[in-house]
Amino acid sequence: MNKRVRNFSIAGLIALAVISSGFVVVYMQQGGAAPLGADVLQVNLPIADVETYGAALADQVAAGDGNGVDMIFRNSAVLIDGDTYYGVNGVHPVQLLNYSGYYPKSIVAASLTDDRILRAYSFSAVNGRDVDMEALTFAEAEGMLYIGDEYNFIYELNLETGDITREWNLADVGVRTATDKGIEALTYSPQTGYFYAGIQGTGQVIVLSLSLAEGETLTQVAEFPLPQGWAPSGLYAHSDGTLYAVAMSGNGQEGNQKIFRFEAEGELLCAITIPSDLGIVRPDGINIDEANALLYIADSQGPLYDGASLYRLAWTDPCR
Repeated sequence: MNKRVRNFSIAGLIALAVISSGFVVVYMQQGGAAPLGADVLQVNLPIADVETYGAALADQVAAGDGNGVDMIFRNSAVLIDGDTYYGVNGVHPVQLLNYSGYYPKSIVAASLTDDRILRAYSFSAVNGRDVDMEALTFAEAEGMLYIGDEYNFIYELNLETGDITREWNLADVGVRTATDKGIEALTYSPQTGYFYAGIQGTGQVIVLSLSLAEGETLTQVAEFPLPQGWAPSGLYAHSDGTLYAVAMSGNGQEGNQKIFRFEAEGELLCAITIPSDLGIVRPDGINIDEANALLYIADSQGPLYDGASLYRLAWTDPCR
């Protein structure tokens, strides 16, 4: 891990195409965002005590992620459990319009102490179908991890056995999106007992009851949008009952990365601008530690620019 603040400008970044060894990575940003209402508190994210992680994720690429073709672990989530962080390789197309090629892709548990792999869970398919795992959360069941997949499935992973034990299909509650535009973020709130799924293609947060004690029952409870022009790429349900969403919008100008704070019912309370000086290219996951002292942000594009896959910094709760 490294302790640093990296100066990096993303002004003018509208489309990214990385060409190497015969493959293409394509990334398109969201369109322009509408101004936020005057009743929304708007603040900047203080940058202090920044540390970066990602060596374990790079080691997993060396161990086989990307099949030797895509050499970047595109970390699309962050989940913290004591001294362990979890990341997931949410691979964007490594061939133009090929949304599922070059498996395996993995979920990695890694040490926050020395940034080494503790365990990896690799998948080339789940129940016979392609996967593009993009989001991670814990819920109330001990030893289980819940995965948001961009094909609009939620999977339950047994961390001890490595098996997928259950699945829920959001098509059962009417959620349908274009390929590579489905679940991008997922979190669970013990305060409400609901899961919150961020849908990239619609910019919505879907509130779900998975009825964990009752098999695979799925019910949509509610939904609410992010501000116009923004789409959720990471969600975190805070112990105070509010919800944080990290998102990106605009055409690469200053201020196009934000953390939004919502009431559990979807009322927008605050918008925190992530300064470009932090050096994050594509914020793709968010977590706050149990002590409410540390903020973690995953960056799925950072290693493409000699940056990091995960940033940790002091959390000062700037919306308060």
